[in-house]
Amino acid sequence: MDKFKKLASKIVTDKRFIIILIILVVLVVAGILIYNKRYSPSNETMTLNEYYEVKGDEMAVIIDGDLLSNIDGAPDGIVRNNTPYVKCKTINDAIKDVYAYDNSEHKVSFTTTEGTYRGTAGATGYTFKGQNVATDYVPLIEANGTGYIALGFVKDTTGTEYTFNQDPARAAIYTPGAERTKAEIDEDIEMRRFGGNRSKILATAKKGDKITVVENYGSWSQVLTEDGILGCVPNSAIDDKDTVKNKTGAAQDSLKHNLMSEPIRLGWHQAFSSAANGEVESVLSTAGGMNVISPTWLQIKDNKGSLNNLSNDNYVNLCHGKGIKVWVLVSNIERDVDENQLFNVTSTRDALVNNIVSAVTAVGADGVNVDIESVGDNNVDGYTEFIKTLALKCKENNLVLSVDNYNISSADYNVDVQARFTDYVVLFGYDETWTGAGKAGSNNSINWVKKGVEGMLAEGVDKSQLILAIPFYTRLWIQSGDTVTSETVTLKDTPALLEQNNATANWLKENKENYAEWSNGDKKYSIWIVDNKSLQERVNYVMEKKLAGIAAWKLGNETADTWKMISDTVR
Repeated sequence: MDKFKKLASKIVTDKRFIIILIILVVLVVAGILIYNKRYSPSNETMTLNEYYEVKGDEMAVIIDGDLLSNIDGAPDGIVRNNTPYVKCKTINDAIKDVYAYDNSEHKVSFTTTEGTYRGTAGATGYTFKGQNVATDYVPLIEANGTGYIALGFVKDTTGTEYTFNQDPARAAIYTPGAERTKAEIDEDIEMRRFGGNRSKILATAKKGDKITVVENYGSWSQVLTEDGILGCVPNSAIDDKDTVKNKTGAAQDSLKHNLMSEPIRLGWHQAFSSAANGEVESVLSTAGGMNVISPTWLQIKDNKGSLNNLSNDNYVNLCHGKGIKVWVLVSNIERDVDENQLFNVTSTRDALVNNIVSAVTAVGADGVNVDIESVGDNNVDGYTEFIKTLALKCKENNLVLSVDNYNISSADYNVDVQARFTDYVVLFGYDETWTGAGKAGSNNSINWVKKGVEGMLAEGVDKSQLILAIPFYTRLWIQSGDTVTSETVTLKDTPALLEQNNATANWLKENKENYAEWSNGDKKYSIWIVDNKSLQERVNYVMEKKLAGIAAWKLGNETADTWKMISDTVR
């Protein structure tokens, strides 16, 4: 025992022991402090003004739990007279439909399957199908160089749900038809900026508060309260989860489609003069089995919506006598017109619609085919409103409406909205390699065609209304040094071209088309061939996918055998 006492006394009086003990104490205290700093709940707060970063009359906009950032400089939302307003483009992105804002005549238009709503900037109330509707809000205001739509107007016209709270101003929008997870807070809990109890406190959620669960972060989730606070809470505080769909409304409605009882076998007839109308009997003699013809009769003439009109009732009567429907084509291709003026200006857009329908009904034709190209990104909203209003007008007059679209950029023209309003959507299954591409390539390789079809279907176009357009032409590519140019070659003229140059066609299995090449001096020629064999593969695909049918550009470039193959297959 004495030995242990002496040893203990020696240790206690040893300076090294005291130093080590002090170090250990310091380390323990530091560890506790570090632990508390890192893991114990923080009491630091962040005000909602700091969080939402709104000032003046600005309003934070939350769409399906996503807090928008004003990266383009203009706020997404503003408040005027205690009324919430959101940028037109922001609303369009949210509802997947189009409010067409006209900054020239200071109007906004929104067409549903029932009719057109229209508001004027600064004016209380709006019109629906031309009749006045009284409101206690102004549907459209103009600020920051753009149009802002009242959320009350959005709800009245589409049924879109939203909440609006002030101090700071914030609006939460729930897009129609979208799924969300609703739940309830089962205990009073602090809502934090991010997941984790070291994040700043935004507010306190009370037991029984209704919430939308936006995103799961593991043990925490981001939630949105009914009063528009977006923050994080522990998953342990969330109860009674239930997946629901937001209310749907006019932005999801579809017109009843006026579809033919048999697959479409359409041929475009290029008729840019009255003399071309006299050639219709010759054209029909080759196109056996065609059941729809689309003459290029209507050209947009000017920026007021006037038309150059080559429509001819004798032509229509002749086709009807042979059991062929006539869909009159309207185009902007041959005229130098301003698409902004045509589609974004309300009165011009209305005039264009009325002029088209008047021209088509005057000759007793059966439908309209819209071939508007190079609309321009800034004009897509107006163009979409044009298609919707034209669709209603066609429905009133029992006309079939079809709309043509590029393969690659079809989604840019709001194909999903087109699918809801038009009877048929036409996909250009050609011009894969455009003449200005600077390189040689196929006109419509099968995989490129299939990709376009699948893209259209993914956008919401139903198989029963999707028409695949096929070419009766291809391009002969000429390379001289580093320069590549091309010439158009028709289907019927291609065999003679190959024979003249002693060229042999070889089948490209992957493309499902023939290919030939040859040289003449310092020039290399190449051609991806459109012939009956390659077209057979495309029309077979149309039938395999159970699409609405085919359209062909253009009549006169093919042979009688081409139409026999089409009529035998597309049935």
